[in-house]
Amino acid sequence: MKLYFIFSNLNAIVLAIWTMFLIIVAIRYLRPDWVKNISYFKLLLIAIGLNIFYGLFVTWGQYHVWANGNQITKALLSSPLGKEVPLPFLLEWIRPLFEHSYGYFLFYVLGRTWLDTSLLFLISGAVYSLFRIWKSYRGGFLEQGPEILLILMLASGYPGILVFIPIGFILAVLFSIYSSIRGKASINIEPAFIVAAFVALIFAPAILNVLQ
Repeated sequence: MKLYFIFSNLNAIVLAIWTMFLIIVAIRYLRPDWVKNISYFKLLLIAIGLNIFYGLFVTWGQYHVWANGNQITKALLSSPLGKEVPLPFLLEWIRPLFEHSYGYFLFYVLGRTWLDTSLLFLISGAVYSLFRIWKSYRGGFLEQGPEILLILMLASGYPGILVFIPIGFILAVLFSIYSSIRGKASINIEPAFIVAAFVALIFAPAILNVLQ
């Protein structure tokens, strides 16, 4: 019964967990004395760990559902990937991984779960590197600013990160304009991306559906 409840409400549970995580990140930024024992390094490790744990849990959950399902799902669970199933040209070299028992299941969970996680880590790492280069040559960040943005990207998930990045820059420009009107010379861009992370986490699916 508990597993059924978790599986049935997994998206809502994940959303609640990441929302609470982002609230902690926001508090860490705005009121660091309230959570002085939580460093950004710890938050980064938690963000990475939550993404990996989610992938492992969904993988196990899919296995559990198929193993306790009907004869078709049980057969798929122990079947290799058919040779007629196409793989992207650049991934043909890994086809032997799927040519054994559980090959179809491995292909399924990699495509449905771990591909998104891999893309999230890849995009986050690439954008983080750009932020680090930007900080080195142009400034504009707090001391741990790029690390804060990396945490926010990992919390936004995939495809949420595709919404997070452009909205973050748009909000940074708007915040900068507002700051100039108020007579302030410059502002930190991190708050704009904190707001963008909440927007991406909650509204990314709807925004991407509109844009399609």
